[in-house]
Amino acid sequence: MILKTRSDIMKHNKWIWLLIVLSFIGTIIVFPFLPEQIPTNWGINGEINDYSSKYMIFFLAALPAMIYLLMLYGPKLDPKKENYKKHSKAYSIISISTVLTLVAIHWLTVLATFNIIKHMDFFIKLIIGILFAVMGNYMSQLRFNYFVGIRLPWTLASEKVWKKTHRIGGIGFMLVGIILVCTSFIRGSLSFIIFMTALSILIIFIMAYAYIEYQKELKTK
Repeated sequence: MILKTRSDIMKHNKWIWLLIVLSFIGTIIVFPFLPEQIPTNWGINGEINDYSSKYMIFFLAALPAMIYLLMLYGPKLDPKKENYKKHSKAYSIISISTVLTLVAIHWLTVLATFNIIKHMDFFIKLIIGILFAVMGNYMSQLRFNYFVGIRLPWTLASEKVWKKTHRIGGIGFMLVGIILVCTSFIRGSLSFIIFMTALSILIIFIMAYAYIEYQKELKTK
């Protein structure tokens, strides 16, 4: 997906809103056929461990719209809102990918409720892994801001540290996403353990890297 101009971005916004509306209409259609309780949480082994009222399905259907509105209008409150013009393509793709992920999870929940799919954990891990990889691929393009990205005390204190951290962090997010996609075929808790270990290592590394780079910058002043 390549978004070159503002008009391209607006066109994609219209398609995303159409998808969200159609998803909500589809939810209204299937609602009468849902059982009184629907699965809303799955354990690391893929087994259902929590149920909610069938009306929760409307919240899941509306969530993509709420998140998309936040991502569309949140930057307007950002003191660094001018920087969004420099990373409009990356920000749009991250926003759209997030919304698509939420829509997919919503309909996977519907399918799981009707027992059409059995291994919810596989699909969730696959989708989240792809989202991580996409975000990582465009993370290095994010310019300094207060709304989206790796917001740590050291990245927010220095645009130079921000840039370096997002470049190395983007690679890390891509690797973690690829790991999750590859291990999604592994049943049971092993896949979850591998993912959480990789994610924990990435978080610790990013924090340490940003801190060290900030300290280096302080010494040069």
